[in-house]
Amino acid sequence: MKNSNLAYDREYRARSSYEYEPEEIHNITNIRTAGGVMFKAGSQKSKLNTGKVKNHKPKTNINKGTVLAVAVISAMAFLVLFRGLMITSGYEKLEERNALLSETVAENQKIQFKIDQMLDLKNIETIAKNTFNMGAPSKSQTIYINLDQTDEVKKVKGGNSVFDSVKNFFGTIVEYFS
Repeated sequence: MKNSNLAYDREYRARSSYEYEPEEIHNITNIRTAGGVMFKAGSQKSKLNTGKVKNHKPKTNINKGTVLAVAVISAMAFLVLFRGLMITSGYEKLEERNALLSETVAENQKIQFKIDQMLDLKNIETIAKNTFNMGAPSKSQTIYINLDQTDEVKKVKGGNSVFDSVKNFFGTIVEYFS
């Protein structure tokens, strides 16, 4: 057998694996690669292939439009989720404020009921008698005021001068005290 690269040897390529002799199979399977160069394993090391072996990564042909579309869809999904979050937090704040409003209205009703109880005339009389040791007024303490007054309208002469205005002003003051 000659030293050649088996991948390019037509004689070996045409034969199937069961047509090889055991020594030939041993020699074929004893080839190793190191650093992109193929060596035959064993005591004899000869260079078989000096071509560089490239790391073949599958090329992805991602269109810029596809990336942009994915970014736009992601941004729209984020905005929808963020809007839902804001609506939910708004409803939670609204519920908290409604609960606080209900508590405040109930407290105001209780206070208004207490105020109405305190303004009851019988309650005021009881507090005056018990707390302040007050009693009903006697006949000598009763004072009557006459509220019968007639309504009068007086027409004032219309004077246009400053002197007439000052005279009317002092005239009303004198009339008030007399």
